[in-house]
Amino acid sequence: MHPIAFVIGNLTVRWYGVMIAVSIAISVTVIYIESRRQGINTDDVLDLAIVAVIGGILGARVGWILTSPDVMWYLAHPLRILAIWEGGLSYFGGIVGGVIAAHFMVRRRRMGFWRMADIVAPLLALSFGIGKIGCWLNGCCNGTATTSWLGVIFTNPLSECDLLGQSIWPAQLFNSASGFLAFAVLFWVVRKRKRYDGQVFIWYLYLYGATGFVVEFFRSVPVHVLRLTPNQWTDITIILLGIIASLLLRHRPPFHPVPPQQPAALDATAPDGTESSG
Repeated sequence: MHPIAFVIGNLTVRWYGVMIAVSIAISVTVIYIESRRQGINTDDVLDLAIVAVIGGILGARVGWILTSPDVMWYLAHPLRILAIWEGGLSYFGGIVGGVIAAHFMVRRRRMGFWRMADIVAPLLALSFGIGKIGCWLNGCCNGTATTSWLGVIFTNPLSECDLLGQSIWPAQLFNSASGFLAFAVLFWVVRKRKRYDGQVFIWYLYLYGATGFVVEFFRSVPVHVLRLTPNQWTDITIILLGIIASLLLRHRPPFHPVPPQQPAALDATAPDGTESSG
């Protein structure tokens, strides 16, 4: 695969960055439409989207750098931390950063955190599916060697694949397919059978954790703890958090937004009882 989308002067844009931009554009559009359908203030939604995207990008970049073997190099060259178009983003770090940023905005605008989380959850899965196509084109997050007919071979020297010239599992496409499948289940099944605020997001945690845990067996990850990768331990933690959240939220009453107070109508008469002259 060819990781470079195009070059403008000294700026090299990778397909990974293009796919991230596409996923953001689609997600914001669908969230806007769904929020308007539910009668939520769309200006608040757009402000929330901007804050969440910025927080998500920062969280994704910081999360990737903190877990990268080149973390000391980035600390010595801090301006390179901003070069997100070169790749190097952590999906889970993006979720954490986006949720933290969105939480403050939701509280400030009194939008109902779990209600908004249910709207966003299917789009998180869709973004994951699109983003992993970027990983496929970039060559990162590659699979282990295999003799299966499903094996693929990365030969481009610009690719970030760790096993160039070898037949490997297309782990990125497995991840991508899991994201699209989770989106379909959340958007067309769980969302229509929702019984409490937060349920769709909780099911997103279940699906993301379960599918990610399975696909991780096909990925080339050198570090293991008790025969599982760090990502698999993270997936287990995510599923447990979903179970805890379900126990806490299922008996909570649904969120009902408080309409903004309308200014009192002007009296038709002046304070002394005479008609106002306007």
